[in-house]
Amino acid sequence: MKTTMKFLGALAVMGAMVSASSAGELMRPRINLGSANVKTISGDRGGYVIDYAIRALKMRRSGTFVRFSGACDSACTLYLSMPRSKVCITQRASFGFHLPYGAGARGNQVAANFMMKNYPGWVRGWIAKRGGLKGSIATMTYADASRFLPTCPSEQRSTTIASLGPTRLRGG
Repeated sequence: MKTTMKFLGALAVMGAMVSASSAGELMRPRINLGSANVKTISGDRGGYVIDYAIRALKMRRSGTFVRFSGACDSACTLYLSMPRSKVCITQRASFGFHLPYGAGARGNQVAANFMMKNYPGWVRGWIAKRGGLKGSIATMTYADASRFLPTCPSEQRSTTIASLGPTRLRGG
């Protein structure tokens, strides 16, 4: 119970910080990566929602640019809460959405609410058109995402964020 309360409290704090810093990102930006700090996300199966919320917040605060170049599933999709001016996608990008699980019924519901609150409106709309978050994964392809996110310059060099296997919550 104590761990669940800490989890719920941490998600509430993160939600306030992520939502407040997302305001005003309404225009589709032009992408010029230049010498920016770029992180490439590819083959990330997700993990703990709170871990990804913290990473996204740190990346936002540091001005890191996120390049989606492959699968980003589960909690990884919280990187979509980054400002659009700091995100781009390649044609290999895809995003897998599902209901969180593994933290108990209440914790799972709080995590799902947190994720939906922090996704941009276009992601929430895409999920809603498919009947909401479910136990099975719904995959958003480049074709859908590219309507809202800019395509990355192909020549950009970057570093990679690896999935954190040891800290993963089952399917989280």
